Amino acid sequence: MSMRRMRLVPLSLRPRERLLERGPEILNLEELLCVILVTGMKTKSVSVLATQISKILRKQQRVSKEELLEQGIGPSKCAQVIAALELGRRLSSSEKMPMNSAKDIFAHSYEILHEKREMLLCFYLNAQGELLKKEIVAVGTLNRASLLPREVFGLVLELPVASIIIVHNHPSGMLEPSKEDLLFTQRMKAAGEILGIKLLDHLIVSASGWKKIPL
Repeated sequence: MSMRRMRLVPLSLRPRERLLERGPEILNLEELLCVILVTGMKTKSVSVLATQISKILRKQQRVSKEELLEQGIGPSKCAQVIAALELGRRLSSSEKMPMNSAKDIFAHSYEILHEKREMLLCFYLNAQGELLKKEIVAVGTLNRASLLPREVFGLVLELPVASIIIVHNHPSGMLEPSKEDLLFTQRMKAAGEILGIKLLDHLIVSASGWKKIPL
């Protein structure tokens, strides 16, 4: 989007202003990239550039200088994107993030907030309640009745996992749990007790917020 067109967009709808007012977790990947890029180019708007880069990141979660230059992005914007991605990787790998509240969980569930398909995201925590790893364990229209515990608890043999948190999105935006959601929660809680892994929370999330499922 050109600067002229951006001025026509109400402040409340611009990615940078929305980020400052409501926090980064409400922005989708394209919007976050728009904030990083700031402006577009003569031949491409910032939203077009952001969409092109996001397609690469959704496939491989990394992007090289060569891939960015192939999109027609100049050296300056290329450096901005690579630096921002590297900063995120270093922080996530060097710090064990606490997961003390539903707000913490929601903030770390940004990957699935804007997805059009249901996804099940699992957080694996150590005995101190610090995040060891998070992983999407199921994608698509979830038939959680047939989802096996080993798909959720598969990492407990590789990491010192003491507890887990489960999050899944509702693409409709509705946050009320279904009967299937409630039954699935109880199945995972029971399976965790057998393995000595505590299920701390199960959240339903959307871009508008979150709701805890009773354990």
